[in-house]
Amino acid sequence: MPVTNWGRKPNGAEMVQYDAPMFFSFTEHSLLHQYPNMRAECHWHIDFEFTHIIRGHMWYFVNGESIRLEEGQGIFVNSRQLHYGFTEDGTDCEFSCTLLNPSCMCMPNMVYERFVAPLMADERLPYMVCDPEDEHGSALLECMMRLHDAKFGQMPAAQTMHLATVDNMKLKDDTASLTVLSCFYTMVRELTAIAGEHGKNGSSKYDRKNPKIAILSKMIDYVQHNYVRQITLEEIASAGSVGRTKCAQIFHEMVDQTPIEFVNDVRMRAGAEMLDTTSMPVSDIAKKLGFSSSTFFTRTFKQYMHTTPTAYRRNMLK
Repeated sequence: MPVTNWGRKPNGAEMVQYDAPMFFSFTEHSLLHQYPNMRAECHWHIDFEFTHIIRGHMWYFVNGESIRLEEGQGIFVNSRQLHYGFTEDGTDCEFSCTLLNPSCMCMPNMVYERFVAPLMADERLPYMVCDPEDEHGSALLECMMRLHDAKFGQMPAAQTMHLATVDNMKLKDDTASLTVLSCFYTMVRELTAIAGEHGKNGSSKYDRKNPKIAILSKMIDYVQHNYVRQITLEEIASAGSVGRTKCAQIFHEMVDQTPIEFVNDVRMRAGAEMLDTTSMPVSDIAKKLGFSSSTFFTRTFKQYMHTTPTAYRRNMLK
């Protein structure tokens, strides 16, 4: 759940700017307060996602289910699952997050077809909580820490929350790419073993196939492709082939927002990204996001971000 808004592919998937294009990996070291309202945007991508809680705790939403993650734990989110991280109690959290594209890891087709593709398609494993007391969980957490170190170096021992920074978005050196590849294979091995155990048991506590997820995905994709213009509740509902009441119910149940609140949330995150990465005047940003006036944009931005666009930009420059 990267802080940066990379945009969307035509199919609605999040676009990822990888640290190591040859191996299609991305690792981020973040604090939850960096996200608007301490909450990532609901999204999906083809990549496997691995998040390790370094200090504090946070919640993860995956396909309509909220999971609390404690310090030292981690989570694996499978390919193409709707998810985001957030807080329920307003406390901050320090964590690392790694995205690994399972289709582009320089592996033989035989390996992909035998191990990786079945894992990506396993509906019994939309996510897995990784606990250090569990054999498979411990192995996955160790790989998460190795992936973090391959980009940022050793974790600081300080007890206060710390944000790792680098001058660019690349791995430490060329050999670090081999660490990424090694960890990917190890993680696939552990996850394959977990999936096999679930198969033997005949069921999985992570089996949460929900028809509302497909509907929500279509509506979210529609919003993320059209938020730069005025969008009505009827249009959002139509994208999911449901009525307005059902549309509102699904958003409330799954995202804890109304459909229009979600639209404005997406717009404000895009606006925050433009304020941070461009020198574009606030009035121009407002127009790009489909607002009729900069005054309306400023009022909405303050409602969602708890600060004005000008103050937000000034704070990001510090």
